Amino acid sequence: MGKFLKFFIVFIICCYASVASAQNVVIKGKVVDGKNQPLEFATVFCEETQLYAFTDQKGVFSISVPSSLNQISLRFTAVGKKSVERKVEKKDFLEKIDIILIENSLTLSDIEVYATYSKSKNSISSITFDEEAIERIQAFSLMDVLNTLPGKQLVAPNINIAQTLTLRNTLGGTYDLNNSLGIPIIVDGIRLSNDANMQSRPATQWGMGAVVPATNSGSATDVPFRGIDLREIPVESIEKIEVIQGVASAEYGELTDGAILIERKAGKSPLQFTTNINAGSYNYSLNKGFNLPGKMGGLTTDFNYAISNDNPTDNFQEYRRYGAALRWQYNVNSFIRNKFSVDYNRKLDINKIDPDDGSRREYYSKQEGIRLSNTTDFKISSRYVNNVNLTLSYSETNQESYSQWFLNQAAKGYTAKDTTGIYKGIVLGGQYLAVEEIIGNPITASGNLKFISFFNLSNSRHNLSYGINVNYTNNGGKGIISDPDRPRFVNYNSTNVRPYSFELNPSIINSGFYFTDNITYKLFEKKITSNLGVRFDSQNGSLSIQPRLSTQVNLSKEWNVGLAYGISSKSPTLAHQYPPPAWIDIPLIFALNTEAALYLVYTQKFQAANPDLKPSKSNQAEFTLNFTNKTFSSRLNVFYKGARNGFSNVRQYQQFVLPNYNYSYDASLKQIVYQENGTYTPYFGNSFYTISNLSNSDTYGFDWSINFSKIQAINTNISTSTSYILSQENNPILDAIYLATPVVINGKNINYALFKPLTNDKKYVITSKLNTTTHIPKLGFVVMTNTDIFWANRRKSKYNDKLQQASGYLDQNLQTILFNDGQANPIPPRNLSLSNSDQQLVYANFSLSVAKEINKRIRIAITAYNTFNIRPEYTVVNPDTNVPVTTVYNSPLSITGGISLKL
Repeated sequence: MGKFLKFFIVFIICCYASVASAQNVVIKGKVVDGKNQPLEFATVFCEETQLYAFTDQKGVFSISVPSSLNQISLRFTAVGKKSVERKVEKKDFLEKIDIILIENSLTLSDIEVYATYSKSKNSISSITFDEEAIERIQAFSLMDVLNTLPGKQLVAPNINIAQTLTLRNTLGGTYDLNNSLGIPIIVDGIRLSNDANMQSRPATQWGMGAVVPATNSGSATDVPFRGIDLREIPVESIEKIEVIQGVASAEYGELTDGAILIERKAGKSPLQFTTNINAGSYNYSLNKGFNLPGKMGGLTTDFNYAISNDNPTDNFQEYRRYGAALRWQYNVNSFIRNKFSVDYNRKLDINKIDPDDGSRREYYSKQEGIRLSNTTDFKISSRYVNNVNLTLSYSETNQESYSQWFLNQAAKGYTAKDTTGIYKGIVLGGQYLAVEEIIGNPITASGNLKFISFFNLSNSRHNLSYGINVNYTNNGGKGIISDPDRPRFVNYNSTNVRPYSFELNPSIINSGFYFTDNITYKLFEKKITSNLGVRFDSQNGSLSIQPRLSTQVNLSKEWNVGLAYGISSKSPTLAHQYPPPAWIDIPLIFALNTEAALYLVYTQKFQAANPDLKPSKSNQAEFTLNFTNKTFSSRLNVFYKGARNGFSNVRQYQQFVLPNYNYSYDASLKQIVYQENGTYTPYFGNSFYTISNLSNSDTYGFDWSINFSKIQAINTNISTSTSYILSQENNPILDAIYLATPVVINGKNINYALFKPLTNDKKYVITSKLNTTTHIPKLGFVVMTNTDIFWANRRKSKYNDKLQQASGYLDQNLQTILFNDGQANPIPPRNLSLSNSDQQLVYANFSLSVAKEINKRIRIAITAYNTFNIRPEYTVVNPDTNVPVTTVYNSPLSITGGISLKL
């Protein structure tokens, strides 16, 4: 396969190079600000070639385009400036272009303060937030911005618990973990990796996702097995966010469910201080960009501090975030541009000791890290290659998760030996301070080399991009630290925790190659844009071939249609591949008196590492239909996503036959003596978890949005969107249920029954958004409303009866035996009476936001979430307990106030 891949790459490049015949022309110009001062590091983007250029210290730029083009569209952007689009006719290619970028302000008549669907080579269904739209949300973190997406709910900021993103999924549980893991956050071309995060309680004992809690409510603050915690990403330094929910370009790997592309501000900008306050949460940011003397380039600096208290009245639970970033960009010469970045972050989740709490509970999760990255762009005057981009990144983080709880209970037996066999354990006193502690040291590094060339083939225009990437992942932390004298849990799920060092695990190296061609051509006089690409990824030793194909057709000035299909994959993380072993401990004797104690235990160790775990995969198809006229624009996006080989917990049952013992207290020895009595006892119901590629689901749905043209009389824009998402589980694993009372089949005791999984259900969600924006430029005033409407959130089970018959059983060798049709089934049926969590009524949530700008330097904003504090309730009596259960929809009224100062 390796030789074939090399041959394929060389063959494709040579074929294109042999027929490429385009000659290029250089477009030149100058960019200045509103005071006619040159703007350095302004960005010039050509839509036809998808290439960028940047201005030098004199504001001068040059960008190469094929001479065969009759017209090009250039977009000019700079930090804090209103972007400008300019169409250039072929006859003007050699004329100098002068561009003025004025400062963004609410006093401008045509600013965008909301997300827009964008034309992007990355996806046919991208949604983009620009700098002004991001600022208007008053976000405490990236999650607050993404909550404005179709299908999401706009809620008050909450940085007291971990926040990870899911897209186009309704199922929850491990499906959410896999979905979140498959959505990379890519900042300035660097994928933020969570693949080395192992801050988890033993997955063999608890399953995936169980972390040491950092709040009294048990909310997670560490995010192993899933995507990045979005609380760690402040938004004040972000210039643009592009959200890919469907099929992504082949350029992007390590994904299954979309991607978030972030471009941060870089360039000269005034000192800006921003603060937002919501209840017990405070967010402060300071940003500044300035030019260095001579040709040393420019520096952009960001500082952020956030603090949040879940309950300000007691001040026990607290979250703190510290961040600092420095980006230095400079032009080596007219052909080479370099950007070097340093990012520092620190977070602390803590639940302090309540002096009135006798259990002395305390939790904290600490994290401190640094990331270094460097991007070099080479502009090359070559017939075959026009641009080369090299990106390198290294990050290292120190993590510590800690929990303590004073236990007051009966004495119990415990063991922490890393062995297999029968031996004496420890008899713990009933009163001690139990401790959990996990120390991690995630290290990740990546390298990406990208080549771009553009040319013509016959009547088609090509923008060819291909490259390679390598990712390195390791964790050199001390791991799970277990004190045998102070265990938090004893014999939980038949197992106990032992020390487990992360340093023992090998590193992971994944690599990939991609090839994509963005083609523009005409067929039957209709403009067509196709992005044809393929990825070859080597992930955990598994080679995957991933075609990514999309086409958009301009049927007329008003109608546009698009189709896309793609396969993608995400490699397992270190936490998936290398969970700690499982130690099943079977108590044989537990005896104690005032003089002596004895705990005799049998331990068997099971290795749970999954070095051959396969990547999770998804295949997606999308259809978009766009309509635009002078009155409104409409966009319908219909999608399908099939998730396969997802990571799931699988319970492994074990049974043992162990000797019985007689024991007695020997007063002369002052100890309990014991000996085998020649009989044996079988032990059932003992198990541990492994992680396998057995999670499958199918998702169908659509997003339909309508944006109406501005109502000039009241300067108001109205937009609406509706989302329908249906996900269906497709779990092939039968549920193995331990029978407390064995069933006799064929003369043998059966201890485990097999049932079809309860999780193979369908769940659908229907939501709508209605947004209005009223802008009064003369006053620098904006009023925005957001109404979320929740039509349905329901789960439909495939089982109509409350009792489910067994499908089979595990025999005494734990082998699967399935019943034949008509065969007698002596196993008692399973009760399927489950609590109903379906949404029982239609309800809405209205939020209002206002902003006022003063002298283009001061901006004051207020957002009221659930403005009218409408909280509908639904009460139903539980038929099993006859107890009424009340569900309250919507969170209470919450207000965020903020101010931004530019100096």
